[in-house]
Amino acid sequence: MTIAPAIAQPAARMDKFLAATGRYALSASGPVATSGAHFLISLVFMRNMFAAQFGLFSFVMVIAPFCMSMIAAALSLPITRSLDAAGRPDPQIVATSLKMNILLCAVAALLVFAALMAVDAPMRVAAMMGLYSAAMSCRWFLRCFANAQGQVKRAVVSDWIYAIGLLASLGFMEAIHHIHLTTGATLMLLSALAALAPFGLKLLLRDHLAALRDGRLRDYGATFKSLTRWSLLGVILTEVTVNAHAYLVTFLSGPGAFALLALGQLLMRPISLVQGTLPDIERPVMTRHIKAGDMPALGRVTGEFRWALLAVWLGTVLLAAVLLLWFPGLLLRDHYGARDVIVVTAISAVIMLARNFRAPLGTLLQAAGEFKALAHISGYTSLVSILATLALLLALGPIYSLGGILLGELVTWYRCHRLVAQWRASHA
Repeated sequence: MTIAPAIAQPAARMDKFLAATGRYALSASGPVATSGAHFLISLVFMRNMFAAQFGLFSFVMVIAPFCMSMIAAALSLPITRSLDAAGRPDPQIVATSLKMNILLCAVAALLVFAALMAVDAPMRVAAMMGLYSAAMSCRWFLRCFANAQGQVKRAVVSDWIYAIGLLASLGFMEAIHHIHLTTGATLMLLSALAALAPFGLKLLLRDHLAALRDGRLRDYGATFKSLTRWSLLGVILTEVTVNAHAYLVTFLSGPGAFALLALGQLLMRPISLVQGTLPDIERPVMTRHIKAGDMPALGRVTGEFRWALLAVWLGTVLLAAVLLLWFPGLLLRDHYGARDVIVVTAISAVIMLARNFRAPLGTLLQAAGEFKALAHISGYTSLVSILATLALLLALGPIYSLGGILLGELVTWYRCHRLVAQWRASHA
């Protein structure tokens, strides 16, 4: 009589493990495909462009995700928080968010255009990359919207269309023997636009047009004061903490100097993309467990999140090691020294490892609505990161300025760890 329960318990645990593995495999497949496409196109650009051109491209790969994060913080969080027991968002909040999406995508285009013009990018490149950032920001909002409603497959299909579009663009440029930043920027824009298709014409056109009439920006003012002002401030300060080196090196030393640091980021691209994607998938799950008061399930999701990140990090590090040790010719050109590349990659890997431990804690705090506390943490750590990065940049040069980012990540992890411990104690 006792054998059946004994057998059932391991079987139940295995079912939970397989369910979690399947969820992560599905949700990670899109980001992995996108990461692979970004890696290949970045690799080809690096080998066929001057350092300054590759630096400009890599700088956009820093600014565009920042715009995407701003969209997620400003719009997806209100939608997620408005979900009812059946997982349906509030229609008025959706209409207001769609109207804000149009506005913020236009802001993203202007921001990227102005930043590139400030570092002497060609006007056509700046214009195409500005529009690309707007399209990617819109795609990211729709992706978050789909995830919030449990429509993960739509988000994954969008990722795959974008990845395939980038690979087709790369094949086209190789076929015509014309790998140029202007052509690449135009084809990247077309790939981003094509990736909007899975979300449907109804959402893309009819709902957005209706939102211009039905959405109320004054309603968003109340949402901003009560919720998103802190999440937005947290995103801005986190961006400063994470990418202070990109902005300081590019604006002080030029895009060419940033190209070497971008190579380290290129090798860490798979884990970086997954770190940016999984929070948008796990945040709604955590929010539901918190509302239900299910702390054991919340702890299980947090642990699975951390292990998933560590697995991708390990794979990323092994891939980077294989490329640097056995296929250095794929990466290194005359203006990239082998020792410098190894040092940059090693520091970047340690930064990503620290971020692996910080990301699940930050996502849990977001799900719990602790945006003000997170903003305070980000404000403190961003100051530490900026000062350390600037000091190392001026004293030791661009490569070792990455140490300022690592210091910021460690301080952020420590403070998030303490805040989560306090939150758990108060909700025990």
